[in-house]
Amino acid sequence: MIDDPMIWEKVPLIQSGMHPEILKILNVKEGLISYHDFFEEDGSYKLQEKIRSAQMMNPKDQGVFEKALIKIDEKVNIANMIFSGRLLRILPVEQDDNHTWISPLDVREAPDHFNPFIRDYFKQYLEAIDESRNTQDWSKPNALLDRLSEYQYQVNREVLPSSAQVKAELFLNDWNIFGKLRNVYGLFGIISLFAFLGSVLFHKWDRVRIGKIGFLILLISFIIHTIALALRWYISGHAPWSNGYESMIYIAWTTVMAGLIFSRTSLGGLTATAVLAATVLLVAGMSWLDPEITPLVPVLKSYWLTIHVSMEAGSYGFLMLGAVIGMLNLLLLIFIKEKIKSASLLL
Repeated sequence: MIDDPMIWEKVPLIQSGMHPEILKILNVKEGLISYHDFFEEDGSYKLQEKIRSAQMMNPKDQGVFEKALIKIDEKVNIANMIFSGRLLRILPVEQDDNHTWISPLDVREAPDHFNPFIRDYFKQYLEAIDESRNTQDWSKPNALLDRLSEYQYQVNREVLPSSAQVKAELFLNDWNIFGKLRNVYGLFGIISLFAFLGSVLFHKWDRVRIGKIGFLILLISFIIHTIALALRWYISGHAPWSNGYESMIYIAWTTVMAGLIFSRTSLGGLTATAVLAATVLLVAGMSWLDPEITPLVPVLKSYWLTIHVSMEAGSYGFLMLGAVIGMLNLLLLIFIKEKIKSASLLL
């Protein structure tokens, strides 16, 4: 995309699931649209005036249209940064107290400010890529990537993640542990729900024995969940509850912990725990929650992140589990027969 922006600007790659009025302004249909569709023939930005008006509004006064405008404008800006090369901040500046990393575009704008390696690197890399497309021999661009990696480590090793952290993050991404745990909790919750209803209504199953098996399954899942959270903590260098995604996977963890503590002998309680944990992880997996591991924003660089936020966010799991168990008990007391009301209280 950086090497051949004129071609890629016309490729549909920006999701246009947006407000109908925006689609009308752009004269496009809903779906993937190209970067080129956002501009007139003379190069002017079609949304410029609308965006300016939306950004001048107080956030609380912004409607659905204004919020959709700002969101699609962010996507266009990201695409622009990709095509120009500004997004690719891969070059650390030597002897910089702020550990600044720059992009190839920054180098092109002020080449005399940088050493020969930074000044010539990206040009050499693109030339090597073009050559390798014809020869199918990728050894030269690969060697240039190795040189860049060595340079990055030499200049800014103190801000780079260690090789162990990189491997841990790759492992976490490849295995998709939280997605798999969502499936395990959900499947166990559905099976144990039928088992619980059968034991209460028809007395066909040994609830205590099934409860012990369910406790073991949840315990093993909880241990894996704990290890995954610990890995995320190790990778990021801070407590894994600093954004929306991390808060959800942490709340799911405290939900399971609450169930293991207070419902270890109750099949109904374990069922509620599994269903609730699966639901929370399902929300965490939705597209509007970004699972990316990023540095902390300045306002969260405090020990209160570990102390206050962990207690405040963690309490949601206990609260939700108590509420769900209470509602299930009320439903059972309303609908089941008088002779088995005592059984429902074991939930």
